[in-house]
Amino acid sequence: MPLSPKELARAQFGRVASNYRCSADHTDVEDMDLLFTGLALDPAHRVLDVATGGGHTAAALAGGSGRVVASDLTPSMLREARATVAERGAGNVVFAAADAEALPFRDAAFDRVTCRIAPHHFPDVRSALAEMVRVTRPGGRVGIIDSVVPGDPSLDAFLNGVEKVRDPSHVRSYRVEEWLEFLAGSGLLLLQAGSMWKSHAFPEWVARTGRPEAVQREVETIFLSAVPLARETFRIRTEGGRVVSYSDEKAIFVAKKPGDSPG
Repeated sequence: MPLSPKELARAQFGRVASNYRCSADHTDVEDMDLLFTGLALDPAHRVLDVATGGGHTAAALAGGSGRVVASDLTPSMLREARATVAERGAGNVVFAAADAEALPFRDAAFDRVTCRIAPHHFPDVRSALAEMVRVTRPGGRVGIIDSVVPGDPSLDAFLNGVEKVRDPSHVRSYRVEEWLEFLAGSGLLLLQAGSMWKSHAFPEWVARTGRPEAVQREVETIFLSAVPLARETFRIRTEGGRVVSYSDEKAIFVAKKPGDSPG
């Protein structure tokens, strides 16, 4: 029997968890500046970081929060997150194994909930968002950062297709308009929306998922044969017939859960 999407994700990340703790893309926290501005963290806040991965977001949150819970579906990722947090000397972070679509926390348990560079792996992003909203107190805030794709269907298909080859646990990177629908549909009130383009060094990016050399070469071939619009949009750089880097867009959303409590 084929693995379910969650089993696939657990198996995929379990094999290469340390790659994500050391990943240049995940350790580069420039995208968190906008997120933290919108979150308006307070030292008294209880914060949940969903799908914490290598723990970089949880470690950053710890400096401005009272207590941070770092959760992830994959046990080996939690081990890597513990190492990241220990390196940063953050003593107010605890860890929990958790499925983003069935969080094991009581209603309204947190003042802030975050999820960074992970929703594109969720089989049902609406369910995951509903769970994040459920565990956020009235008046609390939810912050999301994730890869997004352009509105042009051919560019959407190109980038999601590349990601599927590189990482079988990839479900879908959404358009900004889709994310706005998800947030509104979950009952959240949008406070802030922004985006930034992020450059990825191709050799490290393609090797990070631990796929065989033949698959990595297949991904490179897709980039090398990209139509001009895709090459320009995703800023694909090549040298000597090899891909050097490409860029994609990260969207940053902060939204508020309706309620009487101060935000």
